Amino acid sequence: MKLPPRSILLPLLLCPAMAIAAPAQDPHGDAHAAHSAHAAHAVHAPAVVAPDHVRYEPDALLMEGMRRMSAVVEALEHARHGHLGAAEVELLAAEVHDAAAFMFAHCELPPEPDVALHGLLARLMAGAQALEADPADLSPAEQMRAAVEDYRRLFDDPAFPG
Repeated sequence: MKLPPRSILLPLLLCPAMAIAAPAQDPHGDAHAAHSAHAAHAVHAPAVVAPDHVRYEPDALLMEGMRRMSAVVEALEHARHGHLGAAEVELLAAEVHDAAAFMFAHCELPPEPDVALHGLLARLMAGAQALEADPADLSPAEQMRAAVEDYRRLFDDPAFPG
């Protein structure tokens, strides 16, 4: 089975420490190591949010990237109603990968919110990858919607749509 190019990039984007050994002084090293150990579980599991969780402060670039993700999830709702074809679904999936790459390249978060963000992005990217593999099967959109909802619960972004 030939893997699509994005499936090769997914682990590298999710945890750069898997591709390059992190130096001992890397402040995100422990967070990335913890994430890689739980990456498979995180792709499918909703975020666990403690009742006393104080929502993380997102930076402007994270907020921009998550707005892009939210727009994709909302657009996928049109696909579920039969208003978009396979080509449009594939373009939306590509936008998820682009938005995730933007956030990985630009967001600077402390370790704990960084791990939480990686879990959300893993779920969004896994959904996009599944949509690319079969644009007629829109079931991954539910997992993607749940990831966007978890962003609302985990991060303090009062202007986030929805």
